[in-house]
Amino acid sequence: MNEVAKLYQLVVNRELAKSKNEVLDVVRIKKKLLAFLQSVSELGEIAHIYTFWEDDTTIHRNELLDAYTSGMTMLMSVAFDMRIDEIKKYEEIPDRNDLVDLLLKIDEDIIILKNSFKPIDLENALNDYFHLGFLFGFSIDEIINQLS
Repeated sequence: MNEVAKLYQLVVNRELAKSKNEVLDVVRIKKKLLAFLQSVSELGEIAHIYTFWEDDTTIHRNELLDAYTSGMTMLMSVAFDMRIDEIKKYEEIPDRNDLVDLLLKIDEDIIILKNSFKPIDLENALNDYFHLGFLFGFSIDEIINQLS
């Protein structure tokens, strides 16, 4: 999935512009993971996946895309902080089509990543997050254009 590599390169270029040649900053990464989880929760609310208390059922696609790409930027920034050189160029589509299950799986992915700091665990989180975006109806081109 060459588009994912392009997307990661956009984030890397932004991060290199402000890079500080630091060693792996676990505290900073954990804070970014927490911020990412907040973005995922915001997505659930914007998409009305678990918004019980609102009567308005209008989902604003641009607002959803903005929130989604904000989370993607945060997750890609975590990859940069973990010193991951390259994101794999193929895609594994999870077999989850239930948005609630997928949001919970993304939370699980981040908890696993927080405890392991393994590149494969970050890629699993990315796969699930991309799948979420695809379930929302976003194309890879829309995601990349939004971040450009």
